[in-house]
Amino acid sequence: MVTIKDVAKESGVAISTVSNVLNNVEVVSAETRKKVLDAVEKLKYVPNMNAKFLKSCKKNTIGLFLPSIQGDFYKMLMQAIHLQCKMRGYLLNIYVSNENTSEEIYGMILSSGVEGAIVFNERLSDEYIDRIAEKKMPVVFIDREYSGDHISSVIINNSEGAALAVEYLIKQGHRRIGYIHGIENYDDEARFKAYVGVLEKYTLPIDDSIILRGYFEEAVAYSEMRVLLLKGTQLPDAFFCANDEMAWGCIRALTEAGIKVPDQVSIMGFDDNTLAPYYNPPLTTIHSPVTELGNVSATELLRLLQYDQPAEGKIYRLSPSLVTRDSCKLCI
Repeated sequence: MVTIKDVAKESGVAISTVSNVLNNVEVVSAETRKKVLDAVEKLKYVPNMNAKFLKSCKKNTIGLFLPSIQGDFYKMLMQAIHLQCKMRGYLLNIYVSNENTSEEIYGMILSSGVEGAIVFNERLSDEYIDRIAEKKMPVVFIDREYSGDHISSVIINNSEGAALAVEYLIKQGHRRIGYIHGIENYDDEARFKAYVGVLEKYTLPIDDSIILRGYFEEAVAYSEMRVLLLKGTQLPDAFFCANDEMAWGCIRALTEAGIKVPDQVSIMGFDDNTLAPYYNPPLTTIHSPVTELGNVSATELLRLLQYDQPAEGKIYRLSPSLVTRDSCKLCI
C-alpha cells in the first residue's frame, strides 16, 4: 500500500511538507503544493485522515458502506450486521455515501481505517472495485457478484424472485402485466430482465405504456400512477412493482381514483417489508431474506478476517420466496 513516505520521496519533499499539503496548512508554496498533489495522483495515494485515532482502534472494527440508511430494508440490514459484529466482539462503523462518485466512495473505504468492509453501493464502478482488491483489504460486497482473494459477495437472487412474482400473476389468470422500475441498479436490472423473460416465455405482450419508473420510492410511484391515470392509458390486469414501497404508492393512487385493488387491478411487490401485511389490502409480495443477507455478509467478512494471508473469497446466493396476501386476485 502506498504510504505518505512514498509520496514524499516521489515529490522530493519532507514528510511534514506532504502532511501540510494534505491538511491545507498555508505554509507551502504553490509550486511545492503542485508537486505533492501530482505525486498523490500518480501513486493513487489515499490519505488516512484519522490515522492517529484509528491506529489504536483499527483492529476489531468493521465498516458498513451504504448509499442510504432510509427505509425498512436498510434498517433490517444494519441491525442484522450489527448483531453479528456485537456477538463476535467487533465494532461497526456505518458510512453513508449517497450521491458520491466512485472515486469518493473508494477514498472513503480506504481512508476509513477499518479492518474490513461490507459494501453495498451500485455507484462504485468495477474499476474501483479492482483497485480495492489490489489493497488486500477484506471486503464483502452485497448485491455485486465479485470474488477473489480476501473478497466475497452475498446477493439476493433477484431473477428468481421476479420470476416467481410474474409466474404467480400469470397462474392467477393475468395476461397484461405492467412493471414499476426502481432506480437503475443491479437489483432493478435483474428483476426487470426476469419480468421480460417470463412474459416472453408465455408469449405475452410487453407494453411500454404500462412500464413506469418509481425510483423505489412510494411518493414517486404514486405520482407516476396518477400521471398514467390522467393520460387515460388502459390499465393492465396487474402491476409487478420492484419494491413494496412503490407497490403501496400504486395502491394509494389507484384507490383514490376509485379503482379497486385487487378487483380491477392486482398489485405485486418485492421485499416483504414490515408494513406489507398492514397495507390495505395486505400486499402479495416476494420476501427478500434481508436479515439473512446481513447475517451472511457479516459472518463471511469475519471469516476472511481470521486469516493472516488473503483467504479465498466466495459468492453466496440467497433465495427469495413468494408471500401471498390480498392484493392479487384469481381472475381465471
